[in-house]
Amino acid sequence: MPSATIAGVNVVAIPGLTIKEFHGGMSTKDSKLSAVHETITEPQTNNQWRCPAFTEYILMIQGEAHVEHGSSSDDGSKTTTVVVQAGNGVYLPKGCRVRINYPGPAEHVAICLPAFSPDIEHREEGDGATAAPPAHKTDSTPTLVQSVDVVKAPALTITEYFGNVSSKDGNLSACVAEVKEPCSEAWQQPEFAEWVLVLSGVLHLEHAEGTTVVPAGSGVFLAANERVKWVWPEACTYVPICMPAFTPDGCRREPEEGSAKDADPATMAELQKLHSGK
Repeated sequence: MPSATIAGVNVVAIPGLTIKEFHGGMSTKDSKLSAVHETITEPQTNNQWRCPAFTEYILMIQGEAHVEHGSSSDDGSKTTTVVVQAGNGVYLPKGCRVRINYPGPAEHVAICLPAFSPDIEHREEGDGATAAPPAHKTDSTPTLVQSVDVVKAPALTITEYFGNVSSKDGNLSACVAEVKEPCSEAWQQPEFAEWVLVLSGVLHLEHAEGTTVVPAGSGVFLAANERVKWVWPEACTYVPICMPAFTPDGCRREPEEGSAKDADPATMAELQKLHSGK
């Protein structure tokens, strides 16, 4: 059965910034993956440089982020800025020296592999001056990714920021899903594990042992091969993260008349087409 409902933990709550962790070292004691929802309400234009020993995937939901990254010069004297607008994602490989600023209010989800911890973020204290670079520093650069609406059903839209369609990444997929009205999905038994963040509304997961209710501000973990049925009694926004990345065949879905993706036959046909690359 799914994990118990995971209450999100505000790991940062300061004027202008709230970071709620749904999965990770604080909320679930999980060192494999962390996932947070960040809400920025004031401009942040002088954040610190850092060179994390984790890989990071950022899904920009609202506003924009300015991702500065250092050149191969160890003193960081030459930098380039990648502008990440709402509807885009940015992939930051391990060892990529960056700092992220926000010119105005913004909202995004950040996923770290392995899970975030202050000890492996390697923040540079001070006013931009760097000490000797950490051993894991590389010359890698951020990769901007344009999201793709992979599911466009009457009651459900799923926008893939990372995965087999948007970033050609078979290791991890991450989407933002918008449920417009009460509906449900067909039973499924995916080959992949899934970490879920519910940002608004409520999700009901039916399974062999009953129903797990996941309200806004909470998360849930689904192990691979867990047979579940997703039900949304009201409008809902949620973020599903799959490892390995979602595929229609790997989902092992049991088509069901009237379910969200079966309401229009074109929905699943288009999803299969996107994954076939045709």
